Amino acid sequence: MERQTAWPKGVISRYLTDAGRALADPSMTVDIFDQGDSDIDGRCNGCEETFEDSPYITNDLRTVRHWAQEHAEKCRAMPRPNAA
Repeated sequence: MERQTAWPKGVISRYLTDAGRALADPSMTVDIFDQGDSDIDGRCNGCEETFEDSPYITNDLRTVRHWAQEHAEKCRAMPRPNAA
């Protein structure tokens, strides 16, 4: 069994992207995070698309979760490697 790492601070939900599933890479996720004051946002760790880039207007938790699930099912982007 693969050991999971702790989620980054503020992340309240994670969705594994299609690329992450195919490559068995648990770091390739779409994260939903709480920024405080009822401000919920989301970001893909592969293509770096954010919920703010989406066509959705409201950023309530239910809508952001819907966006994250929808995006994760389709995203095949690979994260940019760190410079050596």
